[in-house]
Amino acid sequence: MSGARGPRRPLSVARAMSEQARADRPAIDPVASIAGMMEGLKGLAEGLGKLADQAKTGDGERKIAFGYSVRTMEGAAQGGFSPSVQPRREEPAAREPLVDVFEEAEAILVVAELPGVEPEGLSLAVRAGALEITGQGRARYHRLVTLPCAVTATGMSHALRNGILEVRLMRAEPGA
Repeated sequence: MSGARGPRRPLSVARAMSEQARADRPAIDPVASIAGMMEGLKGLAEGLGKLADQAKTGDGERKIAFGYSVRTMEGAAQGGFSPSVQPRREEPAAREPLVDVFEEAEAILVVAELPGVEPEGLSLAVRAGALEITGQGRARYHRLVTLPCAVTATGMSHALRNGILEVRLMRAEPGA
């Protein structure tokens, strides 16, 4: 009678097949398997040592964190040599504020958006036909605004209200 498992073989045939399967398997030498495992661990440790040397002499661009973990039969975990590699916190680049330049009859008006910047964190400079705006607040701002004509730095006035900067620069006298 055949069931869900298929026809049953006599016990002697099943035993003979099992013995044949065991005979086909290579014998496991416990000493050789432990020695092989130790060789593997030795190779792993050497590879990690090379990585550590590369990390010490490298250009600083690679960040390497390494370690190991061993679980015993009791479930206790052991581990080691895991130097903590903290990522560098890069300084955010200065943002360029939105700027509009208006030409008036006697002056140039520059309007810039600098949200979060207070008057103490503002720096303005006129350099070779350009206005340099630098601000520090919730974010850093920097922009070099090319001016449409020559201006005098002595006649510069500015106001910063609610994150909106208005700079008025007097036009330079022709021939001055």
